[in-house]
Amino acid sequence: MDNKDKFFTAKNDNVFKAIFCNENNTFLLKTLIERCLKIKIEIIEIHAPEKIKENIYAKGQILDVLVKVDNRLINIEVNSGFYDGVHRRNFGYAGSKYSEEVKIGENYLDMNEVIQINFTWGLPQKYSILGEYLLVDKKTGIKFVDNFSIFEYNMDKIRELWYSGDKEYEFLAILDFNKEELKKIGKGDKYMSEFKKKIESLNDNREYKEFLTAEEDMKKTNNTFKEIGRREGLEDGKVLGIEESKVEIAKKLLSKNMDIKEIAEVTGLSIEKIRDLK
Repeated sequence: MDNKDKFFTAKNDNVFKAIFCNENNTFLLKTLIERCLKIKIEIIEIHAPEKIKENIYAKGQILDVLVKVDNRLINIEVNSGFYDGVHRRNFGYAGSKYSEEVKIGENYLDMNEVIQINFTWGLPQKYSILGEYLLVDKKTGIKFVDNFSIFEYNMDKIRELWYSGDKEYEFLAILDFNKEELKKIGKGDKYMSEFKKKIESLNDNREYKEFLTAEEDMKKTNNTFKEIGRREGLEDGKVLGIEESKVEIAKKLLSKNMDIKEIAEVTGLSIEKIRDLK
């Protein structure tokens, strides 16, 4: 597909940030959070890892969006695909913010509540449309802590629901709408019309699309390297021990100029150990 015909949706985390992380106009982000959590909020501050703007220099960071809302910290994660370990990664992000709140607060009762909202594509069929994860005892239902929770939306099931005519989650389904699907949204909803205007504007920005295309190509290249490492690991693992196999994979990926951090993620080896192999 020619780049000019390609349409990037908010399933792309950089597009999501460009649309929702606007410190001068928080309407879209505020409305999104309110509809997800079914509460009224006032955004105090957007604690994004960087100020996301509509330019070609926006770089990906660990956190997607972090918002201070009243006495809550809300972390939003956009997972464009599901794989073993993605939930551990997401939990690690939310857990790290909770840990920071433990250290910051004057006492444990004054801690901010930490909420993570995940928008995840590719979840296995067994997952519901909305998963609500709390630290509770399975027998009594008693919460271990009352200020930590994770909500995960199954974006594929939400899309199926919209196609069946159910508009309950249309405000989320729109995140991955293409040009033709955007034409089908009803009028009269300010959130929907503002989102549509914003994402069309981003896709009309030639330089921004070129940046997104280059970033997407880089991700595909890295994913290819990861798959090479996985397959070669399976082969080498038949002869070598697990640790030796990881080292051999790391050497091969280094020879392909793969980023050291990516190799560490693929192999489980430390960055220091991989540097020693160069």
